[in-house]
Amino acid sequence: MDTALVCTEAEQQGRAFGRNARLGNRSQLETVRNEGLSAAGRLCVLKVLKTPPDGIRRAAFLLSRRFDLNAVVRNRARRLFREVFRLLYGQLPPLWILFIPRQPLKRAKMQDVLTEVVSLLNRLGVVVEP
Repeated sequence: MDTALVCTEAEQQGRAFGRNARLGNRSQLETVRNEGLSAAGRLCVLKVLKTPPDGIRRAAFLLSRRFDLNAVVRNRARRLFREVFRLLYGQLPPLWILFIPRQPLKRAKMQDVLTEVVSLLNRLGVVVEP
């Protein structure tokens, strides 16, 4: 295995999921909710702030017990969103994004979620290649 690829993958994962890549406090979440653009699909709702104050790509996944009482179901939805964010991370401009699930996400496959998120981002004016 090529060590250059391993380093690149590790660095990619660190950037996509490190502390700097998270919307961590309530004020950041409220900023995205109040000032960001919103697009709703069948599986999820995205809220995007295209011009973040810090110029860094950040994401948050809003899953509560209202989505499902079962933690296993919520964790699966969170994993799907995290993987979509990881796959698209290199193609995204600096933005803050909130992923909010809808009930059909419980039965969705990874490719369906990725396709919908790309479609919603394109609808919001964030150009992403599938």
